Amino acid sequence: MHVKKILLQNFRSYDQKLLEFSSKSNLIIGPNGSGKSNILESIYLLSTGKSFRSSSISQMIAWNQNLSSVRGKVIKKKQESEVEVQLIKNQESPINSVKRRFLIDKVPKPRKTFLTCLNTVVFNPEDIRLVNGSPTRRRDFLDNIFTQIDWKYNSSLSQYHKALKHRNELLDLIRTNRASANELFYWDQSLVKNAAILYDLRLSFFNSANSFFLQNNYPEVKGLSLKYQPSILTLEKLNQNLNFDIQRGHTQFGPHRDDFIFEFSLFSNQDKNLAFWGSRGQQRLAVLAIKLAEIHFLLEFSGSRPVLLLDDIFSELDSDHQKLVTDICRNYQTIITSSDPQTRDIIPESNLIKLE
Repeated sequence: MHVKKILLQNFRSYDQKLLEFSSKSNLIIGPNGSGKSNILESIYLLSTGKSFRSSSISQMIAWNQNLSSVRGKVIKKKQESEVEVQLIKNQESPINSVKRRFLIDKVPKPRKTFLTCLNTVVFNPEDIRLVNGSPTRRRDFLDNIFTQIDWKYNSSLSQYHKALKHRNELLDLIRTNRASANELFYWDQSLVKNAAILYDLRLSFFNSANSFFLQNNYPEVKGLSLKYQPSILTLEKLNQNLNFDIQRGHTQFGPHRDDFIFEFSLFSNQDKNLAFWGSRGQQRLAVLAIKLAEIHFLLEFSGSRPVLLLDDIFSELDSDHQKLVTDICRNYQTIITSSDPQTRDIIPESNLIKLE
């Protein structure tokens, strides 16, 4: 699987930009503010229908424009297809809502079909916050993996959050005697059903990742494991905690409270949590390791090699780990950004794209 070319129109800083890529390594060199990360974001949009940099889709549309488009030629299993995402502002909406339109070979398709076209894995310096950042960031990491490979997960996640919103609104009404607890029945059923699907799929990633860490010889993964901390949801638990939920006005248990931690068995102390006891270098390597596990999982799950998007990460790595990354990249199409022209010395065989 690889991206042959992309055409950006009214996307971020680009009025129009055509870029062609090698099926192997590609290096985008340019000063800060030249739009390097925008290119990676556009490819990620073709993969997932969303951004890895912002929760607001409207920010990807160029200033004072109402329509943005990213079109790409993708080669998958020796077959070429044209995929496109259009972002269209609703000018009548007071909150500037944006509609997404997905096309394959110029034919509109549901997102469910579109998401099978391209898989990507993103590396960027912010990823170190997977180790010591908020649980929300780690849940988003899990969601982003499954967003591009399993529509059942997407559907269950959407239904779960819809049910959670309605249940929390009802809890507020029940607390002020404006609704009955009996009205929770439908939303409780929906929460439990979709929570079970999310749990099973998330667990499959942790099983795959920990197996990958045990079976591979990368020194970066030696002694590392991921400890899943699911917030299991059942009807019994919802009923037992109903009064507490009513008092708080929100639901205490469920996948929206899931978390995981990085554990390092080689620590001499009893607590193995890398967020507390690991050096910044060890935490950086743990992030590299989980990205390797993500690549392995996507390949295992979909049967296709993902495209690797590396956003200015070489400045964060020493020479040994720069070499490790370049060795990995030889097996995948890789698109790398850097503001340092000397990065070319690390990957001299790459296709060079210069931005001003």
